[in-house]
Amino acid sequence: MAKRKPQLEEPRPWERQEGESAAAWEAFLAYLDAGDKRSVRAVAQKLNKSASLVGRWSSAWKWQERIRSYENDLQKQAHAEAVKGLQEMNRRHINIAMKMQKAALEALEGLDVKEMSAKDIKEIFKMATELERLTRQSAIGAMKEKEAESEVEKETVHIYIPDNGRSGGE
Repeated sequence: MAKRKPQLEEPRPWERQEGESAAAWEAFLAYLDAGDKRSVRAVAQKLNKSASLVGRWSSAWKWQERIRSYENDLQKQAHAEAVKGLQEMNRRHINIAMKMQKAALEALEGLDVKEMSAKDIKEIFKMATELERLTRQSAIGAMKEKEAESEVEKETVHIYIPDNGRSGGE
């Protein structure tokens, strides 16, 4: 029984490709590292190779596609990091807000209304009604979104397909 080679993962487009020579790989890396100023001619000069040779490597090894894949991957990673950071910030802010609410509620429960000025009562009343309004509007918005989603799910599409006399019917 012959031993099978373990299956290796396909290299990502910006990694060295199977069959790519060390010289062609070195040229690709120089091309990749050049950033916005990349060109076949610049790589040829840098590596002291002919521009036509570097041009053939560029075509044969699909440098443009590989660069695009590399840059797309970098963009996906940056987006994932930004989303992760935003989620962490939201968790932190929610935690802070909950602690502040608890402290404010404890302070509010300890207040003696008889000792409060009319201005203080007015401010607390104003904040309480604004908080209620925002909360109710948020709840209504969430319900409307849910209704809209369920309406989209309920839509039925009817497709007419003529049988052109093939149904064997009439």
